[in-house]
Amino acid sequence: MKLKKSDWMLIREATEKGLLVSMNNLVERKRTELNEQLSDYFRKQMPGYTGSFNEDQAEDVLESVNNFIIEKNLDIYQLDFPLSSGTDNHLIPITDNIDLKVTVADEYYGDGDYSKYVMADFFIINEKATEKDVDELIEFIKQTLS
Repeated sequence: MKLKKSDWMLIREATEKGLLVSMNNLVERKRTELNEQLSDYFRKQMPGYTGSFNEDQAEDVLESVNNFIIEKNLDIYQLDFPLSSGTDNHLIPITDNIDLKVTVADEYYGDGDYSKYVMADFFIINEKATEKDVDELIEFIKQTLS
């Protein structure tokens, strides 16, 4: 029986291979030529996209993503805020070649200070990813995250 790698591990491996693609102006140190091409393409199609959703928007974003997971019958857990203070990273399959990285955070710093948000500002690609895959990601964002 082969064990499935955790999303965290898949994100780490993609980062090391230069396959973690920025959707805004934050970029990873290691990038492939395809990574840079698809990142540029995304940013030209969706200028000003930050991928940041504050506490007021986060619940709605999670609900929309969870509805997508159900509708597509994806074999992944639905997203929710961490049970204890912290941050969870999830991968949402968009196409066979692209997974959206979604960070869900509910961090308590003490003295009533906390941070609660959702980030969807990177995606993972494989070597077969194309602009057509990015177009599907953009459609997902427009329908699910807007």
